[in-house]
Amino acid sequence: MSKKVIACVVFITVALMCTASADAQRSAESQFLELEQGWMGALAKKDMAKLETILAPEFTIVGAGSTANEMVGDRANWLKFAVRFSWPRHEVKIIKVHNFERMAVVHCILTAEFPPQSITAKGGLINFLVTDTWVKREGRWQVLSRHASLPAEKR
Repeated sequence: MSKKVIACVVFITVALMCTASADAQRSAESQFLELEQGWMGALAKKDMAKLETILAPEFTIVGAGSTANEMVGDRANWLKFAVRFSWPRHEVKIIKVHNFERMAVVHCILTAEFPPQSITAKGGLINFLVTDTWVKREGRWQVLSRHASLPAEKR
């Protein structure tokens, strides 16, 4: 075989691998967009049955609302908090998905309109910067951990 033919075969193989990788990334982003939207929809509707299936038994959360003394919230407290307050429907924007077949790390932005004295003193349209860790068990995804923070204020 000539060097040109070998070079063409290598180029085509690499191009196909890159295309497959990009398609897999888009597929993962679509899948986790649906999962994140399902979670936030269940929160807005206070759908406890769905929330119970979405959250892994060992679910923890750190972020907005956490303090230095009580940094990590657990599943039971999060579920109690979820039904205690009214939650708006959140818009979800996926930034990046790192999918490792049985585990995934999802970076996203959640946006919703909140009343004054709820999440912040002023309320209004609030963005949360979120990192969720999902784990696949028995063929379904559950969220294992969330870190949520408010973006830095513009200076």
